[in-house]
Amino acid sequence: MSIETIIAYSIAITMFAASPGPGVFAVIAQSIARGTAPAFALLTGIIFGDIAYLVAAAAGLGLLAAKMGTMFVLIKYMGAAYLIWLGWQAWHHKADIANSPAKATKRSLVGGFAISISNPKVMVFYFAFLPPFLDLTTITITDIALLASITTLVSYVVLGVYILGAAKLRTVITKPRPQKWLARFSGTVMAGAGVLVATRN
Repeated sequence: MSIETIIAYSIAITMFAASPGPGVFAVIAQSIARGTAPAFALLTGIIFGDIAYLVAAAAGLGLLAAKMGTMFVLIKYMGAAYLIWLGWQAWHHKADIANSPAKATKRSLVGGFAISISNPKVMVFYFAFLPPFLDLTTITITDIALLASITTLVSYVVLGVYILGAAKLRTVITKPRPQKWLARFSGTVMAGAGVLVATRN
């Protein structure tokens, strides 16, 4: 893989990660509602989903995915429902107090993966953008590992900025009533991301 291709992919994945979408809305809402640890766990799940699509695209499974039809629609609606459920929880100010930190982190990790896998924006990026961008007939495991590393690094840096910025807002507002409305705002954003996933073709 040439250095030009690496640079071009890095720019493309940075723009993709920074652009508004269900993933961005979800990590912001999670950071506001529950803090940085669950938000970064959610982001890690999103990255796992992105890498799964990257590997599938490199393996030439785009045509198969395009023919999945009903199955992908089902996955999309399941991911959308999960986002809306998270939004409902945040709206009712249901923090993960009853859950252990490990359980809350695991739930966020699984939720992030579901968000990525069910997001048509992610599928289109890897299955429509990547094949013309790279010669998938000559791509190697090393190339895939490099692209996955770039995707991971860029996602943590770009979305990490969103997470830390949202967390800062959460720490500034300390009184119970404003925190309640902030949680409801984040819940609305999360549910809105779910609606976006469900309605996007």
